[in-house]
Amino acid sequence: MFEVLTSEASYLRSLRVLKDHFLGSRELDDTLVIHDRKSLFSNVLQVYEVSERFMQDLLDRVDESVVISDVCDIIHRHAKEHFSVYIDYVRNQVYQEKTHSRLMQCNRAFCTVMHRLEESPLCRRLPFSSFMLLPFQRITRIKILIQSILKRTAEGSAEESSASRALAVVSEIIQEANTQVGQMKQMEELMHIANILEFDKLKAIPLVSKTRWLEKQGELQEFSKVGSLFGRFRFSPVYVFLFNDLLILTARKSVSPERFVVLDHAHRSLVQVQPVDISDPQLDHAFCLTLLENHQGNTCERLLKANTESDLHRWTAAFPSVSAQQEKQEKVYEDWDCPQVQCIRQYSAKQVDELSLECCDIINIIRKTNEGWYEGLRLSDRARGWFPQDSVTEVTNEHQRRRNLREQYRIAMATQTANHRAEV
Repeated sequence: MFEVLTSEASYLRSLRVLKDHFLGSRELDDTLVIHDRKSLFSNVLQVYEVSERFMQDLLDRVDESVVISDVCDIIHRHAKEHFSVYIDYVRNQVYQEKTHSRLMQCNRAFCTVMHRLEESPLCRRLPFSSFMLLPFQRITRIKILIQSILKRTAEGSAEESSASRALAVVSEIIQEANTQVGQMKQMEELMHIANILEFDKLKAIPLVSKTRWLEKQGELQEFSKVGSLFGRFRFSPVYVFLFNDLLILTARKSVSPERFVVLDHAHRSLVQVQPVDISDPQLDHAFCLTLLENHQGNTCERLLKANTESDLHRWTAAFPSVSAQQEKQEKVYEDWDCPQVQCIRQYSAKQVDELSLECCDIINIIRKTNEGWYEGLRLSDRARGWFPQDSVTEVTNEHQRRRNLREQYRIAMATQTANHRAEV
């Protein structure tokens, strides 16, 4: 529990550097227009005030007794009444990063002053971008600390109830922040894709919609026979955009590689994938993509090849119309007997079907590939996705594995109970 206080004190000191050293710099302010200043620093002043009040209440608790009996009641109260500022800050983080990147590239005066400020001993050799991330990292850290406290409380005790309530509220704040960030990124991504697609002779379809999001994209190779029956295959690159409700097949423009010409499209529910079992080494990692009804209303088949075995698994698993049977064939581990790993190196997802990991995350492995990729289910929030093998280490101690499962189950049940009581 004491770690909540010490880590909050450290966070507040770093936040003060962001507020006083960067936001309070007159030199930096002179290089910014009002809109850029607002985008760059967001609501950091409100975040700082919330942290100060939270810290003061934690110090008051220490003054009451050297032995701290509980801090989760304080966390719960502040989370309900004040921590909503974190949602606003995290939601604006996308604009912060874009504004900072643009200013560093296009505003020479800003870049010069920023480098000078970052060289100050106050920054401890950390760049401005590290200070920008502080609020998001802090709210996530608070959740981890509550989980740690909850694991050490006696079942059925008042302390367990207090920790469960705090965890439920903080988890809800993080989920809401992530949801809003995700929605903003999805909309921006859709607008970007709509701008780079050219339907040419095909009838254009409106892409931007609140109910649509991109699930996967990437380049595949399409096969076509050249010459006689025994001729060789010809490879043509095809770039695929897979949305939750739509599949679009495109080709890069040779004169403008960042733009794509639409070749075909179909509703997601009318797309099927089948494995290809041919001994020809040219067809390694190949699969058959069937559009039951394409843009012309016709049924057509395309023979496609993924670059690696991992890509093949991930593309074929993306189509629920056939993945149920296929998963039975490909799934390596059952839920009750799967390997368990712990994250030792942070990983940020590069594709929508990947799973971002933080150090100490515990993940159950669903599938492995020979190329060093795992598909797994994170115990803390049941999020599922792919990640590289070198970012985790296997939990080989069976006692520790069972303990991880029991602890995560207890946390999940306690949070569920707290949410139910709050609703009632």
